[in-house]
Amino acid sequence: MRLRKVTLFKLKGQTFKPDDPRLYAEEIAEEPLELVYPAGYQVREWQDLQRLGFINHPDGKAMATRLLSRHFPANPGVTTLPCKGYSNQVSLLLQPVALGLGFTVVPRYARQAFAAQDKIAVLQCGQPVIDTLWAIYRAEWPLNARCRLVLERIRSTLNQAAASQIQ
Repeated sequence: MRLRKVTLFKLKGQTFKPDDPRLYAEEIAEEPLELVYPAGYQVREWQDLQRLGFINHPDGKAMATRLLSRHFPANPGVTTLPCKGYSNQVSLLLQPVALGLGFTVVPRYARQAFAAQDKIAVLQCGQPVIDTLWAIYRAEWPLNARCRLVLERIRSTLNQAAASQIQ
């Protein structure tokens, strides 16, 4: 039996730049955050969000805190909102919102990828809250050509989506 040498690489996307000299962080895109709620529902004040309830996800509370503090400056905090659901799969995250079960805060790209756009609405929050998406990898391990190609395709796809949103 002949063994092959397998080269492994580690590449991660995240929304904060680490402060660690062992890691290299490369900016790949900017993501505006959006408050998404069921179509036909009115969101004007904090009490509307309390009645509707929050659909959480792994970054949900952090994203919601940043967006809601800008749009509702005197709000008592996202932890005071009733949690009506949780999803850790971005492709399923907006389904409970589309069914009228609550609202959530997601990056624009996640909202744009959702198939049932007619079932959801986006609250216009004025000045956008922008997350920067970073590619993170070990500083002492240069990325191989395949990983570099994947990273460039991700960057290109996200930048095209952002450019189409501007038009």
